[in-house]
Amino acid sequence: MTPKLGILALTAVLLSGSALAQEGSVVVYNPAGDAGELIIDGFQAKYPGVSVSTINAGVGELFTRMSAEKNNPQGDIILCASSEAFMANPDLFASYESTEIANFSADVIGPDNTYYGCSMPLQAFIVNTNLLAEDEYPTSWEDLSDPRFAGKLVLANPSLSGSAYAQLAQILQLYGWDVAEGIMANARFTTSSQSVFQDVGRGEIEIGVTGEANIGPMVDEGYPVTAVYPSDGTGLRFDASAIIDGARNLDNAKLFLDYANSAEAHELLVSTNRRSVRADIAAPDGLAPTSEIVTFTYDADAAAENRDEALAHWEELFAQ
Repeated sequence: MTPKLGILALTAVLLSGSALAQEGSVVVYNPAGDAGELIIDGFQAKYPGVSVSTINAGVGELFTRMSAEKNNPQGDIILCASSEAFMANPDLFASYESTEIANFSADVIGPDNTYYGCSMPLQAFIVNTNLLAEDEYPTSWEDLSDPRFAGKLVLANPSLSGSAYAQLAQILQLYGWDVAEGIMANARFTTSSQSVFQDVGRGEIEIGVTGEANIGPMVDEGYPVTAVYPSDGTGLRFDASAIIDGARNLDNAKLFLDYANSAEAHELLVSTNRRSVRADIAAPDGLAPTSEIVTFTYDADAAAENRDEALAHWEELFAQ
């Protein structure tokens, strides 16, 4: 083969591989709601030749599904799920060095590049301003256990929601089960984390705990709600995206993860009021700077390691 023919042949192979990576299909498990849908839409606009199927559900449900499908994966990508769930299930994900890896700090990348940080879902209290006067607001996690808030608090079930488990883990790391049990006694629980801020916004209940990204849009839409950051600290934590181990559509899974990690996709996250983990992406307009929010060092490894035991104890208390 002449050098010229060799170059042409190599070019054809490279172009063929590129084309294959931009055709076919990819299945995305999306626990991130509208933010995830924006990323999916952005990917489809950039790669119209790839057919995207989406399964929308909570983190708990999707991780249960992935565990059940471990020997025959039906999904290719999990998008923006809580990091604790990844740490508790390291064998479910494939190692991949993303083309965007240089834009992420090491502390938001999983072992062997198994997952990459997405956003920082700082937790806050959402309060209905029509139902409580400002001097009646809870100001700390410990406050939520005060009997004066009995029947005035809604939380998501931590067995079904990754963010709700993170809330429980933060309470346990700060105070232990005494305060956690007091909060449980005051609360009713929903199966969906979205129901928490929606119920407070509709005036069905006074207080909820949710990601801060859910509160700003409700204020903008005219709902009588406000955000209260706990004075005893909200944990610095993140959610993440990964390729499911054994993904059937591996080339497109890699292509999707690279896009989900890109500055373009993280700007879409910011447009939904989420804080990006990428240092080159500014915080959303209207959100308090992280430096002004009381935080504490959240031990995500401990939260993941203790997850099964904590949830078993929570279920036992809930049953009572």
